[in-house]
Amino acid sequence: MSEETMESDAKTRCHGGSPGNGNHGNSGNSGNNGNERRFAVIERDVAVLVSNYCTKEDLVRVELKLLDRFGRLDATLAETESRVVRWFFATSVSLAAVAFTAGKFL
Repeated sequence: MSEETMESDAKTRCHGGSPGNGNHGNSGNSGNNGNERRFAVIERDVAVLVSNYCTKEDLVRVELKLLDRFGRLDATLAETESRVVRWFFATSVSLAAVAFTAGKFL
């Protein structure tokens, strides 16, 4: 329940049951009206909760998105691994060529 609703309900109870106005909070109409408002607030809160639930279709949609992204991630990792292997091989060959060239001059 929101704070505004709780405050207004508290004010209604305080004003409705004060001895100065002759109403002790026992009139059928004002009690029902307060209850109706409180039930309306509860119904609205429950509707908000229910609207935020996740359905099976939502879960399937998220699962498919995750599978798609994991598939793309696997492809990206495979491509990156291939680049690293090529870079390592090219660097090793270059260093070997530099070492042999330097060995010829000594």
